[in-house]
Parts: sequence; structure tokens; C-alpha cells
Amino acid sequence: MATRASNRPYDIVVFGATGFTGQFVVEEVARAADGEDYRGQELRWAVAGRSKKKLEEVLSWAAERLGKPQLKSIDIIISDISDAPSLDAMCQKASVVLDCVGPYRFYGEPVVKACVENGAHFVDISGEPQFLESMYMKYDRQAADNGVYVIGSSGFDSIPADLGVLFTRNSMQGTLTAVESILDLKSGPEGARIHEGTWQSAVQGAADQGNVKNLRKQLALKPVPVIGKKLKRR
Repeated sequence: MATRASNRPYDIVVFGATGFTGQFVVEEVARAADGEDYRGQELRWAVAGRSKKKLEEVLSWAAERLGKPQLKSIDIIISDISDAPSLDAMCQKASVVLDCVGPYRFYGEPVVKACVENGAHFVDISGEPQFLESMYMKYDRQAADNGVYVIGSSGFDSIPADLGVLFTRNSMQGTLTAVESILDLKSGPEGARIHEGTWQSAVQGAADQGNVKNLRKQLALKPVPVIGKKLKRR
């Protein structure tokens, strides 16, 4: 998706690297950066956020967990949701921005806008339909014109389900007509907790269902065809 044709300093910038999710994304990018990528070249990446001190702490944390002291020297970009020029500057340096700052309904659009206007591909882990579909409505045409990919739901809400459907389809003969998904949650001896950002997203999403329906009417997308017997929701 991203090439070096742009001559940008970084293949990937992790924005919001100091957050609950961002720190784990930093760890995974650090793992992926080992060795050469598909182009036979080393992955160039940086972390971004509001606080240089906290970004340094995240890099030190990842360096200790992975036994990679060289992570402490990864480049740092200071950028803030409320500072549009700082977002523009970040996006001008990146081929791909991994946005870890949520809830996205409150903090996502400035990053999408900056990516689209400055030619950086955008990836998030949102599970918020109102945000995802409003971004499609506002920026799809401009993103296409600028050759930018805006990819939402690249996290728990979508990836396991999509991969499960693809695996099922590819493992059977005939036509897959329907899939019933089941989610089983388990907790340890101390019980279960939910992160505040995820909680806010869930509460706001439940409260905003009416607006999502109106938004989908404006999009006027054709419904996915039903093949075979339609499963009842349980």
C-alpha cells in the first residue's frame, strides 16, 4: 500500500503512542521492524503524541519488554489533536499513520483530515459506526483523488470476525450463505475490567443509534444481498 516513492522519512508513525492501546501498538511495530520488509529494506518508524517525556517512557518500556535497547533511540514527533499544523507536519513525514487516539467520535476526524490533505494513509482500530461512516461520507472523494487509503476497524471489532468468515468460506465447498458469530468472554481470578475509552465508545454509540440510521440513509448504500435462509438474531 505504501511505497518509498514519496521519499517520506517514516513508513509508519504511531500516533497516540502513550495511550493504553498505543503502547501495545508500539510493541508490535517494534517486533515487525526486525529484519527486512517486503521491499528488502528496513522499516522506518516513529512515535507521536503530546508529551516527549511520556513518549520516551513508552519507548523505554518497550525496549525493556522486548530486550531491545535500540528502541530508546526511535524518533519522536510532538503532535496534538487540538493543533492542526502539528498534525499536518506529522502526516507530511509519514507514509502510514496508525491512529490510536480514541474515542474516535471525539478525536478521530482531525487526524483523518490531516492524513487525507497531506497524502498519508490512515489506519485506526475504531468500532464506532457513527465515526466510520461519517468519515466515509466526508472524505471518501477527497481521499480517492489524493490516492489515500482510510482504513477503519483494524482491531478487535473487525479483524477476528473478518478472518473467521474468510477462513470458513475458504475451508468449505459450495457457497457460504450465512455466518453466525458467537463471542465468549472469560476473565481471570480478579474479575474483568474494561478500558475507559472503550467504555465511552460503547456508551456514546448506544446513545447515538438514531443518528447512525439517519447517516446511513444519507449514504444510500445498497444492502448486501441475502443468499439462502436469513438467520434470526438471537
